[in-house]
Amino acid sequence: MNKIHLRIGGAKDNQLVIESVDIAPYHLELFCDTSGNVFITDLNSEQGTFVNNRRLNGFQLLKKGDRVRFGQNYTFPWEEFIPVQSNKTNEVRNEIKEVTERVNVPPKKQAAVSNSSAVNNMQLYVIYACIIFLVILLSLYL
Repeated sequence: MNKIHLRIGGAKDNQLVIESVDIAPYHLELFCDTSGNVFITDLNSEQGTFVNNRRLNGFQLLKKGDRVRFGQNYTFPWEEFIPVQSNKTNEVRNEIKEVTERVNVPPKKQAAVSNSSAVNNMQLYVIYACIIFLVILLSLYL
């Protein structure tokens, strides 16, 4: 998921401009990290920002279904501004996780020290090959 940063207010350099007397020039910000967590921050606006009818002080992590209101009567459908992960991305991540779990199985101890070194090198080659394969797969799907 891509990060987003959305600033809302009356000033022209905001990503979402709302010209109204009850909207501060820089009223609030939304930030979505790469994990899909969405944070809202009131930027010390006089009229305030409300999450589920509670005035926001500082920032808060939003949960699905939270109602955001700011100014006198602006309800903000914040969930519509958050990009949704595609199923292909989720499938690729699950495949990577499965391969990673298989690769992270600790190797069996070898009897001979000289043979153990060769086996460890071979395991590294297999791991590197898997990583390169996964990177190629990701580049094709994204």
